[in-house]
Amino acid sequence: ISCIQHPETGRELDYYDKPKAETPRKVLVVGGGPGGMKAAAVAAERGHNVTLLEKTTQMGGQALIAQLLPGRAEFGGIATNLARECEIHGVTIRKGVVATRELIEAEAPDAVIMATGAVEQRPDLEGMDQAHVVDAWAVAKGTANVGGKVVVYDWHANWIGLGVAEKLARDGCSVRLCVNGPMPGEHLPMMVRDGWMGQLHKFGVEVIPYARLYGADDSSVFMQHVTSGEPIICDDVETLVLAAPHKREAGLWEELFGTGIELHLIGDALAPRTAEEAVLEGLQAGFEV
Repeated sequence: ISCIQHPETGRELDYYDKPKAETPRKVLVVGGGPGGMKAAAVAAERGHNVTLLEKTTQMGGQALIAQLLPGRAEFGGIATNLARECEIHGVTIRKGVVATRELIEAEAPDAVIMATGAVEQRPDLEGMDQAHVVDAWAVAKGTANVGGKVVVYDWHANWIGLGVAEKLARDGCSVRLCVNGPMPGEHLPMMVRDGWMGQLHKFGVEVIPYARLYGADDSSVFMQHVTSGEPIICDDVETLVLAAPHKREAGLWEELFGTGIELHLIGDALAPRTAEEAVLEGLQAGFEV
């Protein structure tokens, strides 16, 4: 039993009671995604003076992207609910503020919780300069120019590939969803994955598992079957959508490391994973400061 928004669930012996801090401290949280908000709320609930810095004008991080996909609107609730937790416990939230080493040193915090998240990265594969390639996040946000015949290549095997494939199919595209594992959504709960796979089947999405991406040109995508080694070629492709591995955004942490400031690194800034790990590590960081 667990809960993304309340990781105390199933861990009540460790985290149900939140002991007050013996000495209130000045805590700075960098990043307003789910992990950062949870860390800020818990630290403030324990009596610390907490300020959260978010570089954009909206709290929520990747949850704001996830909620845009078909059937995922409720996922935006994690941002709303955790922002409310921060408000209840008196966290000072400063939006539109880009945290820098100079700013943090000027604030002189007793501890900094780094929840700076991750960014998309585009793999350097052969022919990518010839193909029409767009990123999955841009598709989810509706900012990508996508043709009618699409290959979605998904490294994650979680919600992003499935969600983008369904979104494009609903928009009238002919979609082939390729994954480098045994099935799309293999890291999702079975009942979620199976329901989503049913939706894709209804919309005529072709699923190609065990496919390792090697390259593309202006009309084809070239892959290899992971176990047989045989080529897999998708022809007549207008757009290649990449749900690529994410890269942790830890440049600021690297700048601050070794300065003597107490640092806590959580969520995707530590290693890109899911909201569940980010919120749990936010809870843990809120206990540790």
